[in-house]
Amino acid sequence: MRKTHPVNALKKLGIGLAFGAATIMSMPTSALACTQIYMGKNYTADGNTYYGRAEDFGKRYLKHYGIEPAHEPGFKYSSIESAFEYTSNKPTYRYSYVRDHPSNWMGRTDAYSEAGINEKGVSCSATLSTSYNEKAEEADPITEETGIGEYSYASVILGESATAREGVELLGRLIDDQGVCTNDQIIIADNNETWLFATLSAHQWIAMKLADDGASLTPNIGSLNHDVDLDDPENCLHSEGIESMPVEKGFAKYSADGKFDVAQTYGESLADSGVNQWSRYVQGRDYFGSQLTEGTDYDIITVKKDGKPDQKGAMVSEIQPLFFRPGKSGWSTFELIRAFGNRGENVPGLNANTDGVYCIGSERNTEINLFQIRRGYDPEVATIQWEMLSRAAYSVAIPLYSA
Repeated sequence: MRKTHPVNALKKLGIGLAFGAATIMSMPTSALACTQIYMGKNYTADGNTYYGRAEDFGKRYLKHYGIEPAHEPGFKYSSIESAFEYTSNKPTYRYSYVRDHPSNWMGRTDAYSEAGINEKGVSCSATLSTSYNEKAEEADPITEETGIGEYSYASVILGESATAREGVELLGRLIDDQGVCTNDQIIIADNNETWLFATLSAHQWIAMKLADDGASLTPNIGSLNHDVDLDDPENCLHSEGIESMPVEKGFAKYSADGKFDVAQTYGESLADSGVNQWSRYVQGRDYFGSQLTEGTDYDIITVKKDGKPDQKGAMVSEIQPLFFRPGKSGWSTFELIRAFGNRGENVPGLNANTDGVYCIGSERNTEINLFQIRRGYDPEVATIQWEMLSRAAYSVAIPLYSA
C-alpha cells in the first residue's frame, strides 16, 4: 500500500497553505511494504482457492470494518488522491469493506476499501504497490490529475461488478479513459474465477486469470517474471497498447523465445528493487517449501546510506518468478493465515527476530485479509473473509461471510 499525494489531495480540495502545512504531517505518506499471497486449489487441503494481502504502514494505524449499502443510479465515486470521478448508471451493490479511519483522511469515510465482498460474491484485495521503470514512466507517466488509484479501486469494483471478470473489464475501461495515479496490483475474484490485475503505466494494464495449480508471493515487486499469452482473452485481458506503445517508444523487451515480456518491459530493474522486498520474497519462498539458495540465488547484504550501514536484507542475482511450485500440497487454512505472520524464522541471516531484517509479519502490519473461495457454493456464501486488524504474527483471524 502506498497512501500517497497528500499535497495533491490538498490542492484538489482547494485547501490553503496554512492549513496544508499543519495537516500534511498527520496525513499518510508513502510506504512500499505490503505482501500479497495466492494459493491455487490444487495445493490446498480442502480444495479451496486462497488469496490475500498484508498491509504494512505503521503501528496502531486505525482501520474499521463496515458495510457500504446499495445506492440508486447516479451514485458518484471520487477520490482525494486525484480528481478521479465515476458516476454509476445503475443501482450499486452492497459490499463489506476494511477502510482507513476517517480521522486519517480529513473526515472522508470512503478511503481505501482494501478488502471486501459484495452481495454478488465478488471479492477484492487491494492493493499491492509496485513501481515502473524509467522508460515506461517517460513514455506514459501516471496521471495524478484524473487517474484512479488505490483510494478508489475496491469501492468501484465491489460497488459495480456482478462477476470478477466484470470488475476487471470495468477497471480496465476506467484506466483507458482516465489513467491511474498509482502503480498497483489487485486481486479480484468470485466463486468461479480469480484474477490478478496490474497497472503498468498511466494507461497500460494487464489482468491474468490465476491457475488452480499456481502459487504466488509478491512483496511490492512489479517485475517478477511471468509467461502470459496476450492473445488468449479467456485467461488474459489487457490494454490495447500494452505491446504497441513500448514498441513505438523503443523500450519493449522480449524473452529468449521471442515472446513479449510484460514484466521486464514495464517493471523496475533489479538494481531499483529493494532489499526489504527481496527479504520478504526469500522468507516467503522458504515458508512455502520452495527455497532459494544463499550464495547462488541471493546474497545477504547491508545497504549503506550517507556512508553508514542502513538496512540489512536480501538481493537476488536475477529476477525471480511471479508463480512457483510449493514444496508440498495440502496447505491448511491455518497455515495460509500464518504465512502472513512469517518473520523468516527458518532462514539463516534473514530472521527478523535475531538479524534485524524486514519481514512479512512486520510490526508495521495494519490490516491482513485472506479470502477462502469454495467452488460450487452459492455466491453469497462461497467466499469466507478471514480478517486481522493488527500485526499478523500476533492477531486472531476472524472468519466473516462478508457477502
